[in-house]
Amino acid sequence: SMHGSDTRQTAARRPRINSAMAIQIYSMTSVLDAVATAEAGADLIGLVIAEPGVVAEAIGTDLARKILSAVRPRSRGVALSLSDDRDEICAMVDAVRPDVLHVVAREIEPEDCAWIRERIAPVMLLRAIAVRAGETLTEADAHQDCLDYLMLDSGAKGPPYAGATGETHDWSVSRTVVERSRIPVILAGGLSADNVADAIAAVKPWGVDSFTHTDVPGHRGKKDPARVRAFVAAAQRAFGQI
Repeated sequence: SMHGSDTRQTAARRPRINSAMAIQIYSMTSVLDAVATAEAGADLIGLVIAEPGVVAEAIGTDLARKILSAVRPRSRGVALSLSDDRDEICAMVDAVRPDVLHVVAREIEPEDCAWIRERIAPVMLLRAIAVRAGETLTEADAHQDCLDYLMLDSGAKGPPYAGATGETHDWSVSRTVVERSRIPVILAGGLSADNVADAIAAVKPWGVDSFTHTDVPGHRGKKDPARVRAFVAAAQRAFGQI
């Protein structure tokens, strides 16, 4: 195995696509929010690790470690890097020790993903790609061998990375990616308690992600516990029906 001779590690890196669904919630900026989100039933807790002020939800490595120790083992931690520098990204992983690294920078190519994934093992690698007409299938195909999870998000209109727009995209494209993908696909982009059931029925993803629509309105990165609970409940019900 390219991931070394330890068979347990290799097995741990092969997520079961047909296992229980995954519900991922971004983006925690306090231990309190994270614990409430884990208790609501979120499987994956998202953190954005960046210099304060880069984005509203950015937190530092110390707070990230505190949050992760507070939510484990109930939930797994996903740490997002906005960096396009491979060494910088890996240094963040070493400092935070999340369960999953989430990369979004467009400059990161599939070969960079392969390099990073090898370097951070057994931490898993999630890549977000934007759903854009004509490009998405090619891009998803190109990442099949270098990721543990693929995330489909709505294309960003403002910041130079995929996602966090709070808007949905063409779910029929996402459905095709899910049907073709050998790795688990997480659907993101404008999902809320109101539309997540329709999204799950239409796309049949392995997981779903919520950021904007589980925030306190107007307070990016501050979670609304009632909205989080409603999202998790709606997603769990819908996953039970596919």
